[in-house]
Amino acid sequence: MATWGTTGDIAPYTGLATGLSRAGHQVTVVTSRRYAALFREHGLRVRAMPLDEQEAAVGAHKTRRARIDNGRDMALTAGTVLLEAAGEGTDVLLTHPLLHPQAAAIGQGLGLPCHGVYTVSHAMMLPRLIAGTPRVRYAAADALVKLALSPLYAPVITALRRELGLRHRFTGDALIPSARRHTVYYGFSSALLPDGMPLPAAHETVGIWRPAQPPDWRPDDRLTDFLASGPAPVYFGFGSMGQDQAERLSRIITRTVRRLRIRAVVQNGWAGLTGDGDDILTIGECPHAWLFPRMAAAVHHAGPGTTHASLRAALPTLPVPFKLDQPFWAARLRSLGLTPAAVPMPRLDPDGLGLALTRLLADSRYRERTRRIGALIEQQDGTAGVIRALGLTATASARTGGSRPRPPGRPRRR
Repeated sequence: MATWGTTGDIAPYTGLATGLSRAGHQVTVVTSRRYAALFREHGLRVRAMPLDEQEAAVGAHKTRRARIDNGRDMALTAGTVLLEAAGEGTDVLLTHPLLHPQAAAIGQGLGLPCHGVYTVSHAMMLPRLIAGTPRVRYAAADALVKLALSPLYAPVITALRRELGLRHRFTGDALIPSARRHTVYYGFSSALLPDGMPLPAAHETVGIWRPAQPPDWRPDDRLTDFLASGPAPVYFGFGSMGQDQAERLSRIITRTVRRLRIRAVVQNGWAGLTGDGDDILTIGECPHAWLFPRMAAAVHHAGPGTTHASLRAALPTLPVPFKLDQPFWAARLRSLGLTPAAVPMPRLDPDGLGLALTRLLADSRYRERTRRIGALIEQQDGTAGVIRALGLTATASARTGGSRPRPPGRPRRR
């Protein structure tokens, strides 16, 4: 299983990988060194990609050329490690969207089934274009996003196809346009999607992959003491947002908490957010599954993992999206009547945040609607859905000769 990205990207895959392992599958996870420990602490085998320098440079490059070069370096390193790992007795490749182009080429070259395991579709990166979800718009958005990403993959796909003795065909493998050749399983709930969301025929939602909690984790005394010392606080967290917004956001959070006379827990994240005052506690890593049921409301970036976690906890949520697919999920919360507003990060200020948060906390209907949608999310077990789908796929492939025969008793590796 190949995965890479931000912390929010990685967390659901810890749940999927551990779930596959508990089901009796041998799982090798290909991810960067930054996240290797998140899988190893659950006893999973990891092939770590040496991306330290490239990851540190993300966001630092000013020119488009430099950003593309850095992305190409990452893609090439990832492809090299993934090829080495796939050659070690693998039966099935499961891949995050950022590594799907390399995995698709490797799967073709080694004769391995390759399936996407996504927490977002490419088209969701352009939420305004797919508004109303007509199929032609969805297909156009999907193609545009893949086209924008394709320059990052050209060198690695060329190198992999040469290494594997395949005829050069960059476009087809780099853009992954064919739903006929590549199945994708989405780790989010269909309950949040618009009616008639035009996913390709070979793509299906299976439900969320709940992040695996660290085996020895326990909350620190500062957090438990703070929670016990007064009313339930409001959670503020913005995931893997860059540090350029940290000072502004910390100031807005502090002013809002003081103005509304509430208590708050601020998760620092990549930006290093802080809060100032006796009624604000700043924390580091903490499983949302433990934290969110203890909160009064949440203000967050509307990443898919955090969004699903807050809904599962029946936690009223105010989304503040700032990039990628976050505006899509924020718009869905608004459309479903789960929040009074979606406040884009550039427009966030103490007045607007205070007004929206006051409405969210005062109206019990938001909590009740969130509870109902959370119950629907809980009905879908995303890991079990992948296991079922892979079992059906393996059976069909064996009948048609589409994959390598598996000797009796040989364990399956993901």
